[in-house]
Amino acid sequence: MCGIAGIALKPEAPPLDLERLVPAMCRAMTHRGPDDSGAYFAPEGRAALGNSRLAVRDLSPAGHMPMGSASGRTWITYNGEIYNAAELRAELEARGCRFSSASDTEVILHAYETWGPAAVSRLRGMFAFAILDLAEGRPRLFLARDRLGIKPLFYAQTGSAFVFASELKGLRATELFSKEIDPAALAGYLLFGSVPCPLTIFREIRALEAGHTLTWEQGELRTQRYWQPRAEEIEVSSREEAREMVRRSLEDAVRSHLVSDAPLGAFLSGGLDSSVLVALMRKSFTGSLRTCSIGFAEKEFDETEYARELASAFGAEHYENRVTHEDLRSELDRILWAMDQPTINGVNSYFVSRTAREAGLTVALSGLGGDEIFGGYANTFEGIPWILRSMQIAGAVPGGKYWARGAARVLPSRRPLIKFVDALASPASPAAAYCVSRGLFSPREAESLVGAEIWDAAKSRFDSVAYVAARAERGGSSLFSWVSRAELSNYTQNQLLRDTDVMSMAHSLEVRVPLLDHLLLESVLKLPGRVKCSGRLPKSLLREAAGAELPPRVRDRAGKRGFTFPLGPWLKGPLSPLVREALAGRQLEKMGLLRAGSAAALVRKYEQGRLHWSRLWAVVVLHLWQAALEAQ
Repeated sequence: MCGIAGIALKPEAPPLDLERLVPAMCRAMTHRGPDDSGAYFAPEGRAALGNSRLAVRDLSPAGHMPMGSASGRTWITYNGEIYNAAELRAELEARGCRFSSASDTEVILHAYETWGPAAVSRLRGMFAFAILDLAEGRPRLFLARDRLGIKPLFYAQTGSAFVFASELKGLRATELFSKEIDPAALAGYLLFGSVPCPLTIFREIRALEAGHTLTWEQGELRTQRYWQPRAEEIEVSSREEAREMVRRSLEDAVRSHLVSDAPLGAFLSGGLDSSVLVALMRKSFTGSLRTCSIGFAEKEFDETEYARELASAFGAEHYENRVTHEDLRSELDRILWAMDQPTINGVNSYFVSRTAREAGLTVALSGLGGDEIFGGYANTFEGIPWILRSMQIAGAVPGGKYWARGAARVLPSRRPLIKFVDALASPASPAAAYCVSRGLFSPREAESLVGAEIWDAAKSRFDSVAYVAARAERGGSSLFSWVSRAELSNYTQNQLLRDTDVMSMAHSLEVRVPLLDHLLLESVLKLPGRVKCSGRLPKSLLREAAGAELPPRVRDRAGKRGFTFPLGPWLKGPLSPLVREALAGRQLEKMGLLRAGSAAALVRKYEQGRLHWSRLWAVVVLHLWQAALEAQ
């Protein structure tokens, strides 16, 4: 893994001190790559690339970045892992390419010089890279981000330059951008719990979307989508055929992700996804297998008993830490720093990544993605069809909308119903139902938190229903398949993958996600929804495909909490002083983003048991993150 950075000047723009700015960007991301750093400055001072490297493949100096081609025509800075690098290398060598390192970085460089921008479609892996092409005598940048958005890439344009980096910290280290918050991004955060890509919390900075490339030349910028999951579903002759197809794809995905010249292990929560992952690792991994987990004193949240049992069954060397509310409080400043922008997730990834680093790992595999493609979330895969039918009935039955509004005023648990009533203002659709199911605050609630002025500036640029619909429009023939695509393009990309990246890289740890390998993903997504969701237990097809490798106690277990933190009881108990201090009226008024009265009402509702912890935590995080930003 690495932190990548770069600047290119627009034509006729006055010079910038690139020899100062680019190293400053890399220093801001040293945690992403503590093993090496470097910079390349193009002739005439019109462009520069930087890199902070975490050495995983080819640990020798030959893997140093930025890396240039033999001709000096092209230079690359790269973050990620290419799992089919060996196959591509052999093909490129057959075409006459000569390699001077064993790194996958050089494979990408030769692939670009051989196939041009089309090379990105041949890469299997997680990646964000930038290639500086000097062939025409003027700098041209080609940026690419992997298909699922596993690795991040942010960019911005000033009046004189194009700037990019792996983290917002890197861009902000240039001091070319303001701290101005984007109202549309703020709205997205309150509606979903994370900032929706391509927005970032800062008005001037954007994120390159998953499965996209970006070309910048002479001040002109264009983006292009190179991949999206196929919507067409296939028929299978039997469940056995589907099970065998998934089993082969799983084994291939996990095996491909095991290549590493640095210590490698896995997160093991005790649940199905990570158990399948470790079981398949054990089949292909020849070294000593290390697994990591976290636990809690609160027994209803603790999974360490299952994790230890599984580690023993697979012959793994197991490491675990017990995390307390004191740990969270003492690490909170660094967690907020690692976030880069507000999110309600990521605390779990922060602590399990710390455990993995303490265990001596540089690379850890995670079971993230199993729920999204195999139907593990009941509130989405089962809840969205129910919500959609209810919306259709409420819109069709005389007085249906009036009844729903009345119920929202009197029922004790009003969160889903308030969002449901808000959604009735739009036509019934899967996207509207998704926003009810996955949404954090309803639009009316979000407006009450930030005030009409900010909300008016936001709503003209961000519509949550339209956002979801646009990213899951080609969703297959079944609602199950549509939900999978909606989850992958929203919750998975904007929250789970982004948070996993920043929290693991805060500990200089590379996390790989084999269950989101694009070949496995395409194989599973093309199966009919009824094949994936049939069976008495969630994710039945995954259970059956990997069944022979799993202990019966895991295979037949109905559900798990995994890495869920006991934030609910902590916020009501030992962390309640933190909540009251963060949301004190004088603090909020000083920041000028949240309305003190609305925040105080949230605290009262939570103390009365009428508010889910995630909504209170979202507001606490937003304020603490903003306060930390202003203090910089």
